[in-house]
Amino acid sequence: MDIPELIGELVRERLAEYFEDVDLWPIPRIYPPADEKQLELLERQSGQRLEETYGAFLALTDGLDGFYLTMPILGCKDWGSNGPAQRALRFRDMLMESGTPEDVGLPRDVELFPISVNEDASQAIFMIGSGAGIPERFWWVGEGDSQFFGTFADVLAYALDSSLYSPRENVG
Repeated sequence: MDIPELIGELVRERLAEYFEDVDLWPIPRIYPPADEKQLELLERQSGQRLEETYGAFLALTDGLDGFYLTMPILGCKDWGSNGPAQRALRFRDMLMESGTPEDVGLPRDVELFPISVNEDASQAIFMIGSGAGIPERFWWVGEGDSQFFGTFADVLAYALDSSLYSPRENVG
């Protein structure tokens, strides 16, 4: 599936889940697309090139609420002074201080840019700097789990149906 198909299928599934248990999960919500200037600013903020399918996602919808349980996908709009992006940065800093990236085989100086974080900042998804020397560009970590994904499209496919992608648990 390509990015538009993945987004459509994921939103359809999340809406069905939402209406089964109204108020249990955030209502799925997509946003107006990020423009080229916003994408360039996000690349500068991240210190790395956006992975191709994540950039394509943001060009279609600048974020997605209700992506997975209480985890939204962050967009360019989320990088203000407060909110989920700041929560995600604090979670990243805690991971770095604890040495968790090294425990799963990532280099000590790995660049991690948050693209998602849950409400209580116990689980997040990070875009891994392309200079890390591993084939995966995304790391979904928290609550004792660690999963690596090649592309953002793989993350979406996995969230839609875990049988669509088999992530590695470490890179070491």
